[in-house]
Amino acid sequence: MYYIYIISYVSLAVILQLLIGNFQVSFLAFPLNIIFAAIWLFLLWVLHKEYSKSRFTRFLRSPQTSILSIGLFISGCLIIGLFPQLSDGEAEMRKGILATLGFYNFMTSWIFIAILLLLLSNLYLITLNSWQHRKKSRIRFLLNHAGLWLAVFAGFFGSSDTQTLRIPVYKGESAREAFDMNGVAHYLDYEVELNSFFVEYYPNGRPSRFTANVRIGQETATLEVNHPYSYRLGEDIYLSGYEMENGNESRYCILQIVKQPWKYIMVSGILMMLAGAILLFINGPERV
Repeated sequence: MYYIYIISYVSLAVILQLLIGNFQVSFLAFPLNIIFAAIWLFLLWVLHKEYSKSRFTRFLRSPQTSILSIGLFISGCLIIGLFPQLSDGEAEMRKGILATLGFYNFMTSWIFIAILLLLLSNLYLITLNSWQHRKKSRIRFLLNHAGLWLAVFAGFFGSSDTQTLRIPVYKGESAREAFDMNGVAHYLDYEVELNSFFVEYYPNGRPSRFTANVRIGQETATLEVNHPYSYRLGEDIYLSGYEMENGNESRYCILQIVKQPWKYIMVSGILMMLAGAILLFINGPERV
């Protein structure tokens, strides 16, 4: 019976995907994501408190649902890893059934969103139910399951508030206009300017290290590839490109600005899982 429920649920998501295409994540930007999350969690709490023995509640928190939702989640992650994930405009240009199912922008497809909601609902109800019955292993169980839930929850509901921008920065020129992955212009609330650019080389003449000294607002920072500068909470700035021809005389570089307001909530969930794993290693498996 549980298999029939999940097949029907995923089939509904597939139908929505085929009819209206990918979900517009920007619709759930702050504060709508907070409101939706609060309503959804409240409804799950009511199911747990008032309808704990109903067939639907038992389905949502069952081990079978856990196995199936994790399996579907892993399958979704494999799709994301195996297929190139494109911008909205690029994904719309792809043809074929796989493109229609959202495989080239799978994280915003109705199918993947449905899988995440099922997994999150299952984890939430299992955590609530097990907290009332477990004694000895209560803390590590909470750390493992609530940590996983918090990490996935922040990644899911925080995705609508996550923004990746790129901005070309020139020597001696202040800039504010940045562009997202779809080419839409956004104006920063601070100025950026390139002060200097430096390249180090291997003995064979190949570049080994790139550094850009830039002014960001009222601050001065030295940026390197894969070494972001944390400008403020949840906002990191990366060096992502530069004028290749002129080396140390590069007149401009390209900065990537990543805004992730929910990043530290996700990190907290990962740290909770790490703590739960350490406790499991120290105390060993639960003995019945």
